[in-house]
Amino acid sequence: MPLSVQSRSVGDITVVKCDGRIIAGAESAALRQHMNDLLPNAPWIVLHLGDVPFIDSSGLGLLVRILARTGHGNLKLCAVPDKVAYMLKITKLATVFDSYESEADAIAAFYQPETRPGKSLPFLPASILCVEKSVDLLTYIGELLRQGGFSVITVDNLPDALILLKATRPKLVIVGTELRSASGTWTENTFNELIDALWVIELPVDFGSLDPSETGQHLLDRVRALIGPTARR
Repeated sequence: MPLSVQSRSVGDITVVKCDGRIIAGAESAALRQHMNDLLPNAPWIVLHLGDVPFIDSSGLGLLVRILARTGHGNLKLCAVPDKVAYMLKITKLATVFDSYESEADAIAAFYQPETRPGKSLPFLPASILCVEKSVDLLTYIGELLRQGGFSVITVDNLPDALILLKATRPKLVIVGTELRSASGTWTENTFNELIDALWVIELPVDFGSLDPSETGQHLLDRVRALIGPTARR
């Protein structure tokens, strides 16, 4: 069965999930091509290996090469199966990679100070977390805030938003009305309960269809009023 590789963005981090063996041939080529498409523009990577039953020597070499290519970023592994973890231990590569039990743990680790010698400090948490289902609107708001001098992380779904909320502890959350009013699931309830303790700006339903020259400036003014003039990383 060929290796399946899928990725998604969680804030500034890219989660890459593999399903199948990582071995010499088409399987390693598929992962290599996927990473070539991501790097160097997405150097902060979590590699989810939960559905990878076996990695051969070529596959392990590929993982080392991917780690090296992240440059100023980093590659963290998560959900590593026992058999793969054993291979990493026997080959002494367990000391090369940072491994975590879950995606959430690996993502959170990017926002914590590095303790291993020779590692540069990770990027600092952003002051603003923006959560909105429309990717186009999310992109616009993120760039608007960055141009306004603010550090911001954007995400388009509540499960990933909850991970980032716990990991980065932002000063302010900007959230779409639909997501802010969501309730019923553990994720929805927990997210909205947690942000009740923070500054929150709720985007109106028609925000994306209004004149950006007015709504953009109004949003920046509200942000500045709550957390100050700028909050760069």
